[in-house]
Amino acid sequence: MMDAKLERKPLSAGAVVAGAVVLLLLAGAAGGQDQPELQPGVFTEIIDVRVINLEVVVTDQDGVRVVGLQPEDFVLTVDGQEVAIEYFTEVLGGASVAPDAPEGTVPALLPGEPVSTSYLLFIDEYFAINRDRDRLLDRMIEQLSLLGPQDRMAVVAFNGSSIEMLSSWTGSQEALRRVLESAKERPAFGLQRRAELRSFTAGRELRDRTGLRFSGERAAGLNTLLDIEEEAEVARITGQVKRAVMAAAATLRGFANPPGRKVMLLLSGGWPYNPAQWVLDDPARNIYTTSLPSGDDIYAPLIETANRLSYTIYAADMPAMNQTLTDVESLQVSQLDALGADPSRRFLREQETEMTLQQLAKMTGGRAFLNSASNGFFERVVEDTRSYYWLGFTPNWQGSDEAHDVRVTTRRPGFKVRARRNYADLSRATEVTMMVESSLLFGNTPGSESLPAALGPQKRAGIGKVLVPFKVAIPLHELTFLPQGDRQVASLELRVAVIDELGNTAEEIPVIPLTVRGDEQLDAEGYTIYENVLKIRKRPHDVVFALYEQTTGKILTSRLKFVPEGWKEKADKPKLKKKDRWPSRRGGGG
Repeated sequence: MMDAKLERKPLSAGAVVAGAVVLLLLAGAAGGQDQPELQPGVFTEIIDVRVINLEVVVTDQDGVRVVGLQPEDFVLTVDGQEVAIEYFTEVLGGASVAPDAPEGTVPALLPGEPVSTSYLLFIDEYFAINRDRDRLLDRMIEQLSLLGPQDRMAVVAFNGSSIEMLSSWTGSQEALRRVLESAKERPAFGLQRRAELRSFTAGRELRDRTGLRFSGERAAGLNTLLDIEEEAEVARITGQVKRAVMAAAATLRGFANPPGRKVMLLLSGGWPYNPAQWVLDDPARNIYTTSLPSGDDIYAPLIETANRLSYTIYAADMPAMNQTLTDVESLQVSQLDALGADPSRRFLREQETEMTLQQLAKMTGGRAFLNSASNGFFERVVEDTRSYYWLGFTPNWQGSDEAHDVRVTTRRPGFKVRARRNYADLSRATEVTMMVESSLLFGNTPGSESLPAALGPQKRAGIGKVLVPFKVAIPLHELTFLPQGDRQVASLELRVAVIDELGNTAEEIPVIPLTVRGDEQLDAEGYTIYENVLKIRKRPHDVVFALYEQTTGKILTSRLKFVPEGWKEKADKPKLKKKDRWPSRRGGGG
């Protein structure tokens, strides 16, 4: 047996060393309010993307599609430097067209061969109202006949605490009709989002009337700083939006490699691009702060994931403006109060949500369908994805976690080009962390090899918290040892992630570098033990252990369930109708 020793290296942020015991401080849900730092991660196996594919739409000055272009008609630049177009295919009416130039096709299509499209439908239930969501789903059901014989669709819903796959890939229109009909029966939680905003607005108006809020130049809208209440509200909404964005990114990675062109159909209940301006709803106040993320920062994970995986985002605005303003008259007083719907002040916030969809579409080469245009959402998406140019190139991958600017133009004047704008050169370590984070949401266990692990007896650690010791048995026969001086060394990274029953996870998963060393003369059998302690809130958690072997890229994992001693599930309560069900304030789910 190999006499291996485990060398502990300094831990990353989020972990604390205490003597020989390591405490991974993973925050659970705090009482009473959403925690902005708790958010879903990004999902699935490591994606080894070598070729970047660009779906390019070219129109003339009148907006008419331009066909018949050749590779030499295009200019492709990365970070301002022109690069060669290695692959080229024109897709016209859903079928490939043979190029005149010698470049290979993407991905190895024969002339006249049908090009399939994979539509990934993401339904936002966290910000949506049942009425708005159901209206759009009804339109999609009517338009399912537009699916081509080679096309397919998968359906995912996000309720604020978890992502649920309603359907895997299928081309059956009848099966999809049933899935979308059942999706209409699910609870949506947009009324709660609006009630939260209404509560903040009412409090602010009360402080204004009583003179407790501010005076002078601040009352005149000249102040560029947030007060305490405003900053707390902006942080709450920012956390909610980041949760939805990360869930959408996780969904993309969960369906990373379908055949054909990849399209995300994003049904949004209303995500503000700038949460601060959304909260203030005051065009006279421009907020400048570095303590809160910008819209570019908030939506970067979704844009980068889509571009990394060659997904085009087509976004639809569920709360169509004209429908909302019409229907508001028919709402009951209690419903109107919950909505906080003052039509004279809704346009600024409408612009914020529209900006989000436009930016997501622009940066990934898709389109945003706003207001009444969302009624024909799927029909217009199908039409838009039937004809385009497929360009491909191989970047110089560095694994630097940097984003690279990508631009496609034509050498012919007067033409307008629509395509994605960047791609992210993600490191292997970042990919592993994304996979572990997202596995928590989908309930799967990442990796193909098992990692023996066990939880020990809990100990109290203050009010509402417990210490949970654990052991991970690292199988030496699964490791690759390389010579380092006079000994053999295996370099590892251990990640430990938790999720509670409300769907809350830690903002950052600590990466623990480990080195296993031993005498090269001894055979590699048996295990070496790593011991650690989790400090978590006293409530049920799932715990995922992921051991990444840096030399080969192998991942060993396990998933355990922790239930606190003496924990009793709450008694069943009478079920509420779907329009009356409200999620937990802390988790956002039902």
